[in-house]
Amino acid sequence: MEFGTLGVKGIHILRVDPGEDVLVSVKTFLAESGVRQAVVLGGYGTLARHRIHWVRNNKIPASDIIGEGEGGIEILSMNGSVVEGQPHIHVTLSTTAGAYGGHLEEGCIAYVLCEVFFAEVEGLDLRRERADVSVPGMGQGKVPRLVFHATNDATSR
Repeated sequence: MEFGTLGVKGIHILRVDPGEDVLVSVKTFLAESGVRQAVVLGGYGTLARHRIHWVRNNKIPASDIIGEGEGGIEILSMNGSVVEGQPHIHVTLSTTAGAYGGHLEEGCIAYVLCEVFFAEVEGLDLRRERADVSVPGMGQGKVPRLVFHATNDATSR
């Protein structure tokens, strides 16, 4: 375990318009705004179509499965992080059949409205690095790990 303390540099609100791909819009916002690291505070809205992935099992290396659907999809929540300008966002969705969640993928198309909230953070240089792990019962291999690199005014433990 490792943790770091960061400060909020600014809050950003992204509006995704009907017909736009949510993840493509997030990536465009990050590139155009220059936001390199942030916490995804939340998001909500509706989708005409969704595409998310789940981890198939608890084995290393992980295996993913893709889920897709159309019509009447509510975004109940979004959260995640932006590290080195790359978003990693989890989403909880619902239909009349119930709620489910997974990793946001390209192919989630905004319907009526969609808004995503970011807290841009500073004080540590966040990176994702692949690390060797060995977990009894799960296996061994390389997994992505959040790493905290100190800046002049940073604290990590």
